[in-house]
Amino acid sequence: MSLDRLQLDPYLLAQMYDQPIIPEEHRAQPAVAKALPKVKYLGENQKNILLLIQNESEAYLNDELFNLLANILNACKLGMQDVALINIALYPGLTLADYQQAVSARQCIIFAIPPAILGLPPMQPYLPETHGQVVAVHSDDLQLIATDKQLKGRLWQGLKQLFGI
Repeated sequence: MSLDRLQLDPYLLAQMYDQPIIPEEHRAQPAVAKALPKVKYLGENQKNILLLIQNESEAYLNDELFNLLANILNACKLGMQDVALINIALYPGLTLADYQQAVSARQCIIFAIPPAILGLPPMQPYLPETHGQVVAVHSDDLQLIATDKQLKGRLWQGLKQLFGI
């Protein structure tokens, strides 16, 4: 019997050779850059400071909370021209690194957003932590801070450390 006429069952061959006979060269797939949306923000971001809020009911903040935020910034010798206020409710799925890439930032204040939503590990409230190239402070909600003097004090201590005041 000649090998030219030998016929093998395909099922039997598949059982015998569960891996390729000739090893393939594995090449890493090039990382596809995530297409980031154009992130809109309030302010001019002259000092590369991100302020992240999550507000599903309004574009940014109501007048009362905006005035509180302006007073907090004034206490830090900052104004809206120095920061970029972003409502993350408009951009689901973006991480802090994405925001930092879309809007230049060196410092960040995160108001009442769970760190995991921003792709961050758990954070200690009101203590500056470095994540990538951004130093961030995690804070409670502005509405809660407005009514609690102790939280205002803790935020002030965290901001003094963040901005070196």
